[in-house]
Amino acid sequence: METLLNQYGYLVIFVLTLFEGETVLLIAGILAHQGILNIELSILSAFLGSTIGDQMFFHFARHEGYRFVRRFKYIWIVLPKAEKLFKRFGIYIVLLSRYLYGLRISLVVMCGLTRMPSLKFSLYNIGAALIWAVSYGFLGYFFAAAIGSLVGMKRIEFVLATAIAIAAIIFWIFRTAQSRKTPAESSINSKPNAEEPKQED
Repeated sequence: METLLNQYGYLVIFVLTLFEGETVLLIAGILAHQGILNIELSILSAFLGSTIGDQMFFHFARHEGYRFVRRFKYIWIVLPKAEKLFKRFGIYIVLLSRYLYGLRISLVVMCGLTRMPSLKFSLYNIGAALIWAVSYGFLGYFFAAAIGSLVGMKRIEFVLATAIAIAAIIFWIFRTAQSRKTPAESSINSKPNAEEPKQED
């Protein structure tokens, strides 16, 4: 299994971080602490994946507008919340989106729908991706170090147990947030046939 992770681990990190990727990056940090992956390459893979993924969603939303958003139900459902957050934080939402579980893609799409200048978004996106990849990668790494009392377990058992614990915590946080969420009115939902933005370069 370690050979498999060494061969394809970075590719898996890259692909999954095209979309969300918090959990996989934390697990990658744990694997790096156990010597199965390299922490620098794990962070680099996550940085590239998250940067490219957000750039794609931004440009599709910017040029295709609501036609693009309606293809993805999971984005459309949370778009009202993304709209509120965007109005509150503006450009800084590009960084904050990295730490709002389940909202990253919808917030990036919101940036595209509002016709944010491409260069401005790209600069903030690159900076945000770097901060996110480094922080989450080393969070997983030092989390594994902090529970080093489990040295009696085999290395792969240690990795799996820690990964399951992290996944369970994230799932609990997400479910708790979902259960407390109340329906909110939004200009997006109140105008399902919103006017498509004009095409600009």
